[in-house]
Amino acid sequence: MNKLCISGRVTMAPVLKELENNNALCTFFIANDIHFGSNRKTGFFKATAWGQQARIIAGHASVGSELFISGRLEQYRYDDENGKTVYDNSIVVEQFDFGSRPAEKTA
Repeated sequence: MNKLCISGRVTMAPVLKELENNNALCTFFIANDIHFGSNRKTGFFKATAWGQQARIIAGHASVGSELFISGRLEQYRYDDENGKTVYDNSIVVEQFDFGSRPAEKTA
């Protein structure tokens, strides 16, 4: 089984790429806090969404937006320019929901 559920806040503006055959890919990062006693640890996770979900997230999520996502963990493996194997992980979004939005800045 490969199922992951996470909630957190978007840490940088989502990047939308329109691909061939009218498909879309949105990449974003989400910060998730883990509390244990009076301590807190924050994890930063890369996430990707495809198709209409990608367009919705890119169009409505911004830095500080809260997202609830579920999906699967995927690992990518490639060789860098020095021939070293690099491993990269990403949460592939299958379902999502928006939470609270960041407060508007007033001038």
